[in-house]
Amino acid sequence: MAAVRAFGATLNEAVQVRGALFCLELREEARRGRNMLALAVIGAAFLHIALLLAAVLVAAAFWDTHRLASVALVALLYTACGAAALARLRVEASASPAPFESSRAELARDLADLRR
Repeated sequence: MAAVRAFGATLNEAVQVRGALFCLELREEARRGRNMLALAVIGAAFLHIALLLAAVLVAAAFWDTHRLASVALVALLYTACGAAALARLRVEASASPAPFESSRAELARDLADLRR
Protein backbone atom coordinates (compact mmCIF):
# COMPACT_ATOMS: atom_id res chain seq x y z
CA MET A 1 0.00 0.00 0.00
CA ALA A 2 2.86 2.37 0.75
CA ALA A 3 4.22 1.79 -2.75
CA VAL A 4 0.89 2.80 -4.28
CA ARG A 5 0.81 5.97 -2.18
CA ALA A 6 4.38 6.82 -3.17
CA PHE A 7 3.54 6.24 -6.81
CA GLY A 8 0.43 8.42 -6.49
CA ALA A 9 2.43 11.18 -4.82
CA THR A 10 5.10 10.99 -7.53
CA LEU A 11 2.47 11.06 -10.25
CA ASN A 12 0.73 14.01 -8.62
CA GLU A 13 3.99 15.94 -8.37
CA ALA A 14 4.86 15.17 -11.99
CA VAL A 15 1.45 16.37 -13.19
CA GLN A 16 1.77 19.59 -11.17
CA VAL A 17 5.26 20.31 -12.50
CA ARG A 18 4.24 19.56 -16.09
CA GLY A 19 1.12 21.67 -15.71
CA ALA A 20 3.16 24.59 -14.41
CA LEU A 21 5.60 24.23 -17.30
CA PHE A 22 2.74 24.16 -19.78
CA CYS A 23 1.18 27.30 -18.27
CA LEU A 24 4.50 29.10 -18.34
CA GLU A 25 5.07 28.21 -21.99
CA LEU A 26 1.51 29.21 -22.86
CA ARG A 27 2.03 32.64 -21.30
CA GLU A 28 5.37 33.07 -23.07
CA GLU A 29 3.90 32.10 -26.44
CA ALA A 30 0.97 34.48 -25.97
CA ARG A 31 3.25 37.36 -24.97
CA ARG A 32 5.63 36.64 -27.83
CA GLY A 33 2.73 36.52 -30.28
CA ARG A 34 1.29 39.82 -29.07
CA ASN A 35 4.68 41.53 -29.24
CA MET A 36 5.35 40.23 -32.73
CA LEU A 37 1.91 41.29 -33.94
CA ALA A 38 2.23 44.77 -32.47
CA LEU A 39 5.67 45.28 -34.00
CA ALA A 40 4.47 43.98 -37.35
CA VAL A 41 1.48 46.33 -37.41
CA ILE A 42 3.53 49.37 -36.37
CA GLY A 43 6.29 48.56 -38.84
CA ALA A 44 3.83 47.93 -41.66
CA ALA A 45 2.01 51.20 -41.01
CA PHE A 46 5.17 53.31 -41.07
CA LEU A 47 6.60 51.49 -44.06
CA HIS A 48 3.34 51.92 -45.92
CA ILE A 49 3.39 55.68 -45.33
CA ALA A 50 7.07 55.88 -46.31
CA LEU A 51 6.48 53.92 -49.51
CA LEU A 52 3.55 56.10 -50.49
CA LEU A 53 5.57 59.25 -49.92
CA ALA A 54 8.53 57.83 -51.84
CA ALA A 55 6.27 56.95 -54.77
CA VAL A 56 4.83 60.46 -54.81
CA LEU A 57 8.33 61.93 -54.62
CA VAL A 58 9.61 59.84 -57.54
CA ALA A 59 6.52 60.58 -59.64
CA ALA A 60 6.81 64.30 -58.90
CA ALA A 61 10.53 64.38 -59.67
CA PHE A 62 10.10 62.77 -63.09
CA TRP A 63 6.65 64.13 -63.95
CA ASP A 64 7.78 66.25 -66.89
CA THR A 65 10.17 63.73 -68.47
CA HIS A 66 9.56 60.06 -67.64
CA ARG A 67 6.38 59.83 -65.61
CA LEU A 68 5.30 56.32 -66.70
CA ALA A 69 8.78 54.86 -66.42
CA SER A 70 9.26 56.28 -62.93
CA VAL A 71 5.92 54.94 -61.70
CA ALA A 72 6.63 51.53 -63.28
CA LEU A 73 10.06 51.43 -61.65
CA VAL A 74 8.62 52.23 -58.23
CA ALA A 75 5.93 49.55 -58.70
CA LEU A 76 8.60 47.01 -59.67
CA LEU A 77 10.67 47.94 -56.63
CA TYR A 78 7.66 47.53 -54.34
CA THR A 79 6.86 44.15 -55.88
CA ALA A 80 10.42 42.95 -55.30
CA CYS A 81 10.41 44.17 -51.69
CA GLY A 82 7.05 42.50 -51.02
CA ALA A 83 8.23 39.20 -52.52
CA ALA A 84 11.43 39.33 -50.45
CA ALA A 85 9.43 40.01 -47.28
CA LEU A 86 7.08 37.10 -47.95
CA ALA A 87 10.03 34.80 -48.65
CA ARG A 88 11.63 35.85 -45.36
CA LEU A 89 8.32 35.27 -43.56
CA ARG A 90 8.19 31.75 -44.97
CA VAL A 91 11.73 31.06 -43.73
CA GLU A 92 10.95 32.45 -40.28
CA ALA A 93 7.73 30.45 -40.01
CA SER A 94 9.43 27.20 -40.90
CA ALA A 95 12.43 27.82 -38.61
CA SER A 96 10.49 28.73 -35.48
CA PRO A 97 10.35 26.06 -32.78
CA ALA A 98 7.18 24.07 -32.32
CA PRO A 99 4.86 25.47 -29.66
CA PHE A 100 5.16 23.78 -26.26
CA GLU A 101 8.29 21.91 -27.29
CA SER A 102 9.60 21.68 -23.72
CA SER A 103 6.29 20.37 -22.38
CA ARG A 104 6.08 17.70 -25.07
CA ALA A 105 9.67 16.65 -24.43
CA GLU A 106 9.03 16.37 -20.68
CA LEU A 107 5.87 14.36 -21.24
CA ALA A 108 7.71 12.04 -23.63
CA ARG A 109 10.42 11.50 -21.01
CA ASP A 110 7.74 10.81 -18.40
CA LEU A 111 6.08 8.25 -20.64
CA ALA A 112 9.42 6.59 -21.32
CA ASP A 113 10.13 6.45 -17.58
CA LEU A 114 6.69 4.97 -16.86
CA ARG A 115 7.18 2.28 -19.50
CA ARG A 116 10.42 1.06 -17.87
